Amino acid sequence: MKVFVNDILVKLSEAGHQPKRFIIKKIKTINKNIHAVIVDIDDEKTELLVALSVLQDENKYKIIKTIK
Repeated sequence: MKVFVNDILVKLSEAGHQPKRFIIKKIKTINKNIHAVIVDIDDEKTELLVALSVLQDENKYKIIKTIK
């Protein structure tokens, strides 16, 4: 899965919980590993730093909109 800045992701959740939507704000390299800074669409003050390998796991995240 290719991810780009400004893509909108949905975090797939367990049954009974509403899925959260995130937008990718930045791409960073930390110790030669690629990470993405994602921000909750409903709470833009909270940033999460997530490894790219986690975003590519289709059981955890899914791209719902790609901004061109």
